[in-house]
Amino acid sequence: METKEEINKKVKEIIIERLNLDMKPEDIENDSPIFLGSEVSGGKKGLGLDSIDALELVVGLNNSFSITITDSDMYIFENVNKIVDFIQQNTNK
Repeated sequence: METKEEINKKVKEIIIERLNLDMKPEDIENDSPIFLGSEVSGGKKGLGLDSIDALELVVGLNNSFSITITDSDMYIFENVNKIVDFIQQNTNK
């Protein structure tokens, strides 16, 4: 079983790779909103991703972690921490 830190790094790498973002994993804050653009939420600027990007992430995460993300699970894309928690909960089964 991968550690939370390993999963976190892998999730950030998937986000960057699948969405062709010009950044490094350490540029993505764990609690920053993923889908906000230039708006600021709690002082955090989002990555500005949209629903097409979400589909790309679902495919990447499903393939990398052998999990299934359904429509009712889309809340996990609030930030990296929620994605990591979801992966941990669904790979321990």
